[in-house]
Amino acid sequence: MIWLKNSRAFKSVRQVKYIIWTSLTIFLLTHSKLVMAVDGLMLSYGHGMNDALIQNQNISGASHQSIGLFWGSEYHFDHEWFGYSELEFEAYYSQIKLEQTRQIIAFRPILNFWGNKNQRRNWYWQFGVGISYFDDKQFMPVTLSTKGQFATMFGIGIPFNQQQNRLTLRYNHYSNAYLKKPNPGLDTISLDWHVSF
Repeated sequence: MIWLKNSRAFKSVRQVKYIIWTSLTIFLLTHSKLVMAVDGLMLSYGHGMNDALIQNQNISGASHQSIGLFWGSEYHFDHEWFGYSELEFEAYYSQIKLEQTRQIIAFRPILNFWGNKNQRRNWYWQFGVGISYFDDKQFMPVTLSTKGQFATMFGIGIPFNQQQNRLTLRYNHYSNAYLKKPNPGLDTISLDWHVSF
């Protein structure tokens, strides 16, 4: 049984199942009422980080690419300390490549902070926490204890063309918040481009 689980045929079947589930998820998203509210496309490219921040291994040689959809909401907040912020949502598919390739699907709400509602800055910072699912727990040298991970993000960016385009530098952190140990975490840094439809 161990041989079967490590065989190429087993891995191929697992990849096919993952592709089917991902395709089904994308199909349901694009054929639901939710797509009527989609505001645009998100493209991202970045790389892994060393153990300077949260993760306890070095994956600085890894590449990280994402493609996804984002949509706004009617919810906005005005906080005394943080200022004016708007809530939006992202659903995306990612690949992280080093010795292996890990595939990730994720969904997360994001708050974009613009300063003052009546006099918005020409830049913003953002924060988001969502959920993600990895196709496998092994990503050398990192071994995750669960395939389900929280997807946390901090970013700073600038809008172009009356916010039709946005460019954001992001720190991305995946972890299970110690719901199960070990929890090494996975850190990447990326440059994200949001283009509105």
